[in-house]
Amino acid sequence: MTDPTPAAQALLVSFDEVQLAEMIASASARIKRVRALHKQEYNTCDWCSTNDRYADWPCPTIRALDGEEQPGA
Repeated sequence: MTDPTPAAQALLVSFDEVQLAEMIASASARIKRVRALHKQEYNTCDWCSTNDRYADWPCPTIRALDGEEQPGA
């Protein structure tokens, strides 16, 4: 992990430890809910696939959560 930018550091110091812990817990819970939707079924994403189109695994959502570079980004 890299050091936060000066702007990020200034933002972080404006919160107390309890607020930061609550924000981290909330973000973590949201990420878990997104991952629960985007499950691997065979070699596709069950959530992103439709009746007429299959989404390869890992889908763009999981790749983004995992920090992978997105095509065209």
